[in-house]
Amino acid sequence: MSGDNSGTEHTIFSEISNVRRDWSPEKVRDYIADLPIWPENTEVRQKFGGLTNRTYFAYVDGAPKYAIRVGFDQYRTRQTAVIESTLAAQRLGIGPRLIYAEPNVSVTEFVEGEGLSLEDMKDPDVMRSVIDMMKVIHNGGSAVKETISYWWPFDTIRRWMDAMEVGKAATDWQPSPWADQLPRLRGIVDRLERGIGPFIPTFTHNDMTFVNLFKSPSGEIRIIDWDGGAYGHPMFDLGEMLMWAEADEQTCIKAIKYYFGDISDEDLEQRLTEVHAFQTIAALRLVTECLYTDLDPYYHVTPEEFAEGMKEILPGQKAALIGLAEMLMPRFEELWSDYQHLFPEA
Repeated sequence: MSGDNSGTEHTIFSEISNVRRDWSPEKVRDYIADLPIWPENTEVRQKFGGLTNRTYFAYVDGAPKYAIRVGFDQYRTRQTAVIESTLAAQRLGIGPRLIYAEPNVSVTEFVEGEGLSLEDMKDPDVMRSVIDMMKVIHNGGSAVKETISYWWPFDTIRRWMDAMEVGKAATDWQPSPWADQLPRLRGIVDRLERGIGPFIPTFTHNDMTFVNLFKSPSGEIRIIDWDGGAYGHPMFDLGEMLMWAEADEQTCIKAIKYYFGDISDEDLEQRLTEVHAFQTIAALRLVTECLYTDLDPYYHVTPEEFAEGMKEILPGQKAALIGLAEMLMPRFEELWSDYQHLFPEA
């Protein structure tokens, strides 16, 4: 085990992977509790809410002090990129300090403050604060010291739709119940992608949802969960935030102007088209990710765990993977109805 020389000299790194993907939540918890890094009087408890990873909190003398993430390579996520993105966020001052890392386990300091709600995302002051933090990420590529992923949402969705057509071994190669919708959705993905102009990839978060955002006691916005951390298009982060905010046209324009400052009418028009493409694709990304996950529901996070997370994060919605898909599909359809005129057929 060793430290590095990039502002993380107190982080403990281990190259040995001990946790297994098929372990029960309880076995994972017990493994974490046995790590030789905890002070006395530490108790580890699971925190529900993740789609692709398990989260635990370590309580010291009854108070949460550390957050533990357990994940495996799947979907768009590669664990080495998650760790490096977490470190980059720490270096940029927008994320918690990494305490310990091994290939499938990471421990960070607990983020003090109040988690944002779905309604908070619609608050103009909150949106400006999130955009300020977003710009730190997008201008912070120098904080990335090791190789991370490159992410393009359109290709990720295409791969998920390929699997939805034929199924997966875990569920006896049964196609997704939504398979009959895939030809139309493929056409929409292609049309949205053609609306994106040339760009310079930047460091991006790619999961700009309320559950990953916190307001510190001093009022600063901090961000967690770097499963999607990668080089990518900065307007995806902005578009995804505006998707969750259910932003109207004027709100989108204000957000773009706040992000860029001085911007010509021509550039504003192009950026607005791109933001609308990414708002729409962000909703479809989550829908198809849920449906893809349903093809192998016990890969890592179980349906039972996800149901508990849905009850906590989105009470009132169906407590299942399909509940999140059914919640976001109408949003996707609304966005496509509003903006399809911007994305002509080839």
